[in-house]
Amino acid sequence: MEAAGRTATIERGPGLSSRRDVARMFLVLLAITFVLRLPAFFVPVFNSDETFVATQAHVIQEGGQLYQDATDRKPPVVPYIYAATFSALGTSALWSVRVVAMLAVALTALLLALEARRRYGARAGWIAGILFVFAMLALSPQDGQAANFEVFMLPSMTAAILLARRRRGVAAGVAVAVATLTKQTGAATLLPVVYLLARGRGRRGVGRVALGFCVPLAAVALAIGPRQLLYWAVLSNGSYVGVNSGSVAVLAVFGVMTLGWATVNLPILWKLPQAWRDRRDPSLDGERDTDLWLWLASAVLSVAVGLRFFGHYYIQLAPPLVLLSAGTLARATRRAVRTTIAAAAVIAVGCSIAAYFLLPFGAEPNYESVSRYLATNARPTDTILVWGSEPEIYWASDLLPATRFLTTPTFLTGTHPGATKEQVQLDASTQKNWRYFYDDFHTQPPRYLLDTSPSKLRGAYPISDFPEFAKLVHREYRYLRTINDVAIYERR
Repeated sequence: MEAAGRTATIERGPGLSSRRDVARMFLVLLAITFVLRLPAFFVPVFNSDETFVATQAHVIQEGGQLYQDATDRKPPVVPYIYAATFSALGTSALWSVRVVAMLAVALTALLLALEARRRYGARAGWIAGILFVFAMLALSPQDGQAANFEVFMLPSMTAAILLARRRRGVAAGVAVAVATLTKQTGAATLLPVVYLLARGRGRRGVGRVALGFCVPLAAVALAIGPRQLLYWAVLSNGSYVGVNSGSVAVLAVFGVMTLGWATVNLPILWKLPQAWRDRRDPSLDGERDTDLWLWLASAVLSVAVGLRFFGHYYIQLAPPLVLLSAGTLARATRRAVRTTIAAAAVIAVGCSIAAYFLLPFGAEPNYESVSRYLATNARPTDTILVWGSEPEIYWASDLLPATRFLTTPTFLTGTHPGATKEQVQLDASTQKNWRYFYDDFHTQPPRYLLDTSPSKLRGAYPISDFPEFAKLVHREYRYLRTINDVAIYERR
C-alpha cells in the first residue's frame, strides 16, 4: 500500500476511455449538483434578479419583444432560456429554471473534468469536476443557488477554452459569442482563446476566431434589432460600469466580499502559489498553463469592471482556478487531495443547508400580499406598473408590465445597485429612458400603479421627487389602499 506521504503518480490520457465513462462521470457530477441544490425546490425566490428575468420571460411568452416590451442592460440569452423553460414545463415557478441551471453546472464540471484529464491525468479529471461543483455553492445562497447569468454563461465559456486548445478557431469563437450573448463579460474569454489560436495557427487562427465570434453576434443583432441590442446591452451601461463609482465604501465592499469569497473557496485557492511556481518548471511543461492564467486574468477583470462586487460575479473565477488547482493536486499526496475535497464538501454542504433558512442580506420586500390582491382584483388583460425595484410583484401576480422598465431606480432615477446616493446622476441615458417610459405609459396605461417607495427598499425614490410624473399620477389615478408599505393606485 502506498504510504500517505508519497506523491501519487499522474496517469496521463487524452480523455475518458469511452462514451459510457463520460456519461457516468456526468451523472455523478449531476447527482452531486442536484443534492446540493435541493433548496431550489423549497425557496420561492433567492434574489430579485430571478423574478426580473422571469418577468421578461413572461413578456416573451405573451408575444412581446425583448428590449421593446421588457428590457434590461443584459444580452438576450438568459431571458429566452427562462421563457423556453417555462413554456416546456408549463410553469413559471423558479424551481423549473433552476433545474436547467443544475444541468449547466454539471455540464461545465464535465468539460473541466475532461480538460483536466487531458492536461494532467485521470485523477485530475475527477478532482476538477468535483471541486467545481462544490465551488459553485461556496457563496451566499442568494448568489450560489440562484439561476443567474453567470451560471448559464460558464458552459459556453469553458467550451471556448477546450475548443481553442484543440485549435478549432471558428467553434471557439462561436462559443465565446454565446457566452457574450449570455452576459457581456463573456467576451473577456477572447484573451485566452486568441492566445491559444495565435500560438497554434498564427494570424489565420485569430481570423477564424474573429469569424466565429462576429457572425453569431451579427445574426442575433439582426434578429432582435441592431440598435436595440447595441443600446441596451452596450451603450446604456456607461454610467453603470463607470469608474466614477469608486469610493471608500466601494473599496470596503471589495475587501469584504473578496475576503469572504476567498475564505470559503480556500480548497481551490491554496494550491495556487504552487501552480504559479510550477509554470516555470520545464519538467512539468508549465507553458501549457499560460492560457489558464490568461483566463483567470480575464475573469478577474470581469469581476472588477464597474467596481460593484456582488457575490455571483465571483463565479467566473471558478473554472480557471479549478483547473490550476487540479493540476497541482494531481501531483500532490493522496492525503492532500482527500483533505482538499473533504474541506470543499463541508463548505458546500454548509452553504446548501443554509439556503433553506438563511435570509438575504438586508430587508427584502413582502410581495406576496400585494400580489394576491392584484391576482384577485385585476383582469388577466390588465397591465401594472411597479414604481421601485420589486419585480417579485410582476412575477407573483402573473400580470404584464405596462412599460419596458421592470425596475425604476436603475433606469429612471440614475440609481444603480451598489451605488451611493452621492453617485446618482441623471445622465443622457437616463433622460432617454424617461422618454421611452412616457411613450410606453401613454400607449398602454397601467390599470394599477404600485408605489413601493414607502418601504424604502432597494433605492426607490418617492414619486413626488419627479414632479411631471407625480402630476400625471395625481390626475389619472386614485389611491386605493396600502399593503405592506406598498401604496396601490387604480386608474380613474
